[in-house]
Amino acid sequence: MKKLKLILFIVNVFLLLAGCNTTTIRSTQTSPILITDAATPEELLLDVGINIFDPNITDNTREEVSGYTKILEAEANYMPFKLMETIQSSGNWGVVRVIPNKQSEMDIWVDGKIIKSDGAVLELDITLNDASNGKWYSKRYKQEISKYAYDGNSSKREPFQNLYDEIANDMLLYYKKLSPNQIINIRTISQLQFAKRFSPEVFNDYIKKDSKGRLIIQRLPAKNDPLLQRIDTIRERDHLFVDTLQDYYANFNRQMEEPYLEWRRASYEEGEALREVNSQATTRLVGGALAVLGGILAQGSSSAISRAAGQVGIIAGGAAVVSGVNKREEAKIHVEALQEISASLDAEIEPHTVNLEESTVTLTGTVNEQYAQWQKVLREIYLAETGGI
Repeated sequence: MKKLKLILFIVNVFLLLAGCNTTTIRSTQTSPILITDAATPEELLLDVGINIFDPNITDNTREEVSGYTKILEAEANYMPFKLMETIQSSGNWGVVRVIPNKQSEMDIWVDGKIIKSDGAVLELDITLNDASNGKWYSKRYKQEISKYAYDGNSSKREPFQNLYDEIANDMLLYYKKLSPNQIINIRTISQLQFAKRFSPEVFNDYIKKDSKGRLIIQRLPAKNDPLLQRIDTIRERDHLFVDTLQDYYANFNRQMEEPYLEWRRASYEEGEALREVNSQATTRLVGGALAVLGGILAQGSSSAISRAAGQVGIIAGGAAVVSGVNKREEAKIHVEALQEISASLDAEIEPHTVNLEESTVTLTGTVNEQYAQWQKVLREIYLAETGGI
């Protein structure tokens, strides 16, 4: 009888503890984006390039996220554009562009890695480097939102806008620590790196790496250097092409915005349901197993009442275990629903036609392929205009 009472006590304590849920506070409070007080001279405005984010699909996680691969890749293109819009809206920088694989020289580079994105939580690793290979900082950003971020009044605002604002604010705070000479140095190295790509024989000695891997300026070309002027003209064409491809990202984001918002809303709701289902399933499975155990032990009692109670415990415990298994199956249904939603998102890019002075070039394929083709076109322009100097 004492064993039975002890087991029933353990079961009751477990069920009581299992019913306790951890409460997470989610805030929808917004923080304004920082803007410099006075207008910054143009020569002190740094251009910002944002690389396509790392979707964080590894060999270890590939099987786990197999049903989410498309949406992870779509997010890796979507989030950089949202960050670009945020940084650009501050007016604290020069041009801000999304450029895959860093296929064009920029003053500042932003790299991102998606750590978690499930509609309730967005977690990103962000790293900033400048053209001199100087590392500004690496930081993990995380925002957790409530269901109210997806209600009718908030649906027009990016649910995780606070996170993008925080990144933009941190960038500005770091930038303000730089002296005008440091800023001009970064811009000059970016210019020389572009020139070196087209004419390494001429510009290779202008910059070098120090013992820490930082790029330092050895000497400067004359302000009226004709070769540098031609290369600067090519760089302007490169910027125009980059601007053109921003239209692709803008169109992609417009097409993705509504279904992605609905996916995140559904993901949030499904996640809440999953947590509730898993909690219930765990309670029923373990509680049921303990009840069965208590019933079995009670069968060894000399008391007829204890044996009868034990029989009831076995039946009730078995029913709880079956109920828990059913809850696990229900959880699978929720996961499958998320997989179906994620499979509906994909991105395509239309061919781009570039009119040159003596010819017309059509770039086709993915955005990465078009960038690579464009670099070859730039090289041909340089050779035609300089005779291969």
